[in-house]
Amino acid sequence: MSTPSSARAGHRRALLYFPPALILALAFVPPASSPVAARGEEERRNPAVFSDYRRPAEYGVVVVENVMVPMRDGARLATDLYFPAKNGQIAAGRFPAILDRTPYDKVPRASAVNNPKYFAERGYVFVFQDSRGHGKSEGEFSIYTNEGRDGYDTVEWIAKQPWSDGKVGTSGYSYDAATQNSLARETPPHLTSMFIGHGTANYRNDGAGDNGAFALSHNLIYTIGHAQRDRIARENPAVMARLEDAEAHQLEWMRQPLFKHLQLLEDVPLAKQWYKAWIDHPDYDDYWKQNGYNFEGFYDRYPDVPVYFLGSWYDFFIKGTIRNYLGLSAIHKTPKLLTVAGSAHGPGRGAQRVQNDVDMGPDGAYNWDRIRLRWFDETLMGRRTGVFDEPRVKLFVMGGAEGSQRTPAGRLNHGGRWHSFDRWPVPQAKPTSYYLHAGGGLSTEPPAAGAGPSGFTFDPANPVPQLGGNYSTPSVWGPRDQRCSTAIWPCTNDLPLSSRADVLVFQTPVLDRDISIAGPLTVKLWAASSAVDTDFTVKLVDEYPPSVEYPHGYAMILQDSIVRARYRNSLEKAELMEPGRVYEFTIDMWATANLFKKGHRIRLDVSSSNFPKYDVNPNTGGPIGYDTRRIVANNIVYHDRDHPSHIILPVLQSPATTSSAPAPAADRSSRHKEDR
Repeated sequence: MSTPSSARAGHRRALLYFPPALILALAFVPPASSPVAARGEEERRNPAVFSDYRRPAEYGVVVVENVMVPMRDGARLATDLYFPAKNGQIAAGRFPAILDRTPYDKVPRASAVNNPKYFAERGYVFVFQDSRGHGKSEGEFSIYTNEGRDGYDTVEWIAKQPWSDGKVGTSGYSYDAATQNSLARETPPHLTSMFIGHGTANYRNDGAGDNGAFALSHNLIYTIGHAQRDRIARENPAVMARLEDAEAHQLEWMRQPLFKHLQLLEDVPLAKQWYKAWIDHPDYDDYWKQNGYNFEGFYDRYPDVPVYFLGSWYDFFIKGTIRNYLGLSAIHKTPKLLTVAGSAHGPGRGAQRVQNDVDMGPDGAYNWDRIRLRWFDETLMGRRTGVFDEPRVKLFVMGGAEGSQRTPAGRLNHGGRWHSFDRWPVPQAKPTSYYLHAGGGLSTEPPAAGAGPSGFTFDPANPVPQLGGNYSTPSVWGPRDQRCSTAIWPCTNDLPLSSRADVLVFQTPVLDRDISIAGPLTVKLWAASSAVDTDFTVKLVDEYPPSVEYPHGYAMILQDSIVRARYRNSLEKAELMEPGRVYEFTIDMWATANLFKKGHRIRLDVSSSNFPKYDVNPNTGGPIGYDTRRIVANNIVYHDRDHPSHIILPVLQSPATTSSAPAPAADRSSRHKEDR
């Protein structure tokens, strides 16, 4: 068996007797040559996130690959164990364990991101496991739904091993965050601490869709990727070639009706099964409340253990990260921490300051290995790291760089700083309504009586391109100028999106002072349509003024969202509209934190499509995903005294002030429960 790439060169291999009577391959990794690596620039610049806490490597590493851990139904899951080592042998004694369960194959890509060697060098047994049916694990992969039971069984297996001290922490992000939440919902007795990065709370409304719409690009690309990991594809070159071709031409496939996508998955029945289920369950029903898909309705089942939540403003799971933090904080005594960076999905192992063609400045960098080490040293080893003596919430407030300047690398210098707060929502933020006005104005003054509405024609055959935002495609996610380019699909010109007739733009006058926001965003929209069903989209933009380097200015997307009209009252039951009738729509626009500089404008764009982030509503009211008809809708947005459409912004009253209040004594005293 091959050694992980991170532990391959110059390592001695040996044989070891390991229960239950398996002969396994070992890899020895000597300790780091330097006892204390120099602290990175990101630590010196970010005291709100990175304290002076640091700890050198103490051990080498022995890797025991593909231990087949038995599950309750007899399936065995392939598991790599990274042991602390001395002189090429597993170190004597009992150690706390960190568990990461992944469907992405535990080596080499996942190993590089999750860095198990780093933790083994510091006295942890890092347990890295392939999800059922993926990698070298037995059984069939069923997306999300097996992770709770398998995770529970693995936690309790770890606790029974002779090398375990009984304390088990969990780590990982994205799908690996779902595996953590899933096992926590099963209440394993030995779960002691969790570090959850970039994870969902309710997959129907936070991953697979949003406010009733179908997350087209995420669902299609994600399913094709998982289908390629299916054993059928791995063992059949023709099936793999077909999936790879579909991945290469994914943009063309996104133009097709949803049911057409099932043709791509014909040879991979399990992938076809769950993708079809996602299409066939547009309502938020019991299907979406299964463990693996849903956590926010089941927080009372979680063990009361410390949890660290890490998210990013441009992550498509930011809503879930915050909801999970709020839900567990409300019912548990042990501390819950929340850190949100100015980046996109996934932490990586290094700096996160650069997103697309925007630079968040030197403070935008962070290193999640060191954040996790500090967390687990406190919660698993009992070391006093000071992590609970700091405010619970740390947010990166984007923006603040002077002028509209490019960095030497040619990116917009947006900047940003970390701020700390006692809780979420931020107590220093005042919910402030910015009202839409006839003629495209946006201000804190309510609209006048009798003001006429704004209308546009929404043609499903010509949707508005999605440019940046909480996209799930790495090449286009994050902050981006809202100007098209023929180099960006599906753009067909080089014009700004604001020039489209189906995009309504509402913006403030040029700001005469800095305005900072940090917190949840909500849009109240009064609107009508000629159709029985349509979508309304909203987009918050930081609009830079023209400059020498940006002669047209720079319209940087901060956040966007959508509502499918048939789900305006409830995600559980669709209700078509009466054409021409005015309805009030409440659009959860997730959250953000940004400093709008003096000279900028705050802007809100309203339309009816963001393609291909979301599927395009055909406006017919027919079954989602199967209706091949499309009709043009005349959509109207109202903004008068009786219909005061507005966005609620969380305006910081004192932007430069951060909280440094210590953690409550009750939280600190409960952080090391021996029975966990």
